[in-house]
Amino acid sequence: MTEEFNFDSLKIKLQKRSSNSHKGDFGRVMVVGGSEGMGGAAILSSEASLFCGSGLVHLNTHPKNVEASLIRNPEIMAQGVDNLFSIQSNISVLLCGPGLKEDNWSQSVFNTVLKDDNKNILLYDAGALRLLSRINEIDSCKETILTPHPGEAAELLNISVDEVQKNRVNAAELISEKYKSTVVLKGKHTIVCSMENKSVFICSDGGPELSTGGTGDVLAGVISSLVAQNLDIVDACLLSVAAHAKAGELFKNDVGEIGLNASSLIPIIRDLINK
Repeated sequence: MTEEFNFDSLKIKLQKRSSNSHKGDFGRVMVVGGSEGMGGAAILSSEASLFCGSGLVHLNTHPKNVEASLIRNPEIMAQGVDNLFSIQSNISVLLCGPGLKEDNWSQSVFNTVLKDDNKNILLYDAGALRLLSRINEIDSCKETILTPHPGEAAELLNISVDEVQKNRVNAAELISEKYKSTVVLKGKHTIVCSMENKSVFICSDGGPELSTGGTGDVLAGVISSLVAQNLDIVDACLLSVAAHAKAGELFKNDVGEIGLNASSLIPIIRDLINK
C-alpha cells in the first residue's frame, strides 16, 4: 500500500528549541566525500546540513577541497584526509558518497566508512552507492539510509534503468530488503520506503526544474541534518524530500524552471523548515 505526500500535507515538524540550547543538542554530522575534482558535491551536502540546523558539521574530503570549503563555509570543520583516517565516536549521522568516483581515494574512504563500528546512523549517496553495489549487502547493524537515483538503483539491483522506472515502488522495496535500509528513490514522484515496516510514500511534488547537478547532494545533506536533530528516520526523509520539491517549485514560480542551481535550493529549504 502506498501513500502520497507533499510539503503542504505533512504535519512533521522539528521540535521547538529550548532557550538553553547549545550546539551539542542538534547533532553532529560528518560528510565523507569529494574526491579530487569533485569537491563541490560534498561541499553542497555539508552546506545543506549546516543550513538546515545541524549543531556541528564535519567534512572529510580530498585535501585539495579544504580551502574551497573553508572559504565558502568557515563554520564547517573541513579536513583533508588521505587513505587512512578515523571517524569520531560522537558522530550522529555519517553521510558518505557525494563526489566519490572511480579512484583509489574514493574506494579507500568508502572502505573506512564501511568498516566503522561507531553507533551512528549511516546515509549512502551518489558515488558510495555505486561502490556499495559491488558488495551486495551491508554487514552492519547500523540504521542505514540509501538515496539512489534510477541509475544507481539499477546498479544496486543489477537490472536496467528501464526496469527500475517501469515499477519504481517495487525497485525501492527490493533495495530496502536487499540492503536492510530505508530507501529514497529519487526522480519524478520520489519514493520513500521504510525499512522498519515496509511503508511506501510517494511525493506528489517535484518537477524538471530539479534536473540539474547537485540537487541530490543538497537533498542528502538535508536528510542528514534532520536525522541528526532526532527526527525519526522516515519522518526526516519525508520532510526533506517534500521541502526539497517545494523549494524547486518556489524557485520555478519566482524565476522559471530553467537555470536552477542547486545552491539556490538551500536557503529556500531553510526557510520552509523554519516555517
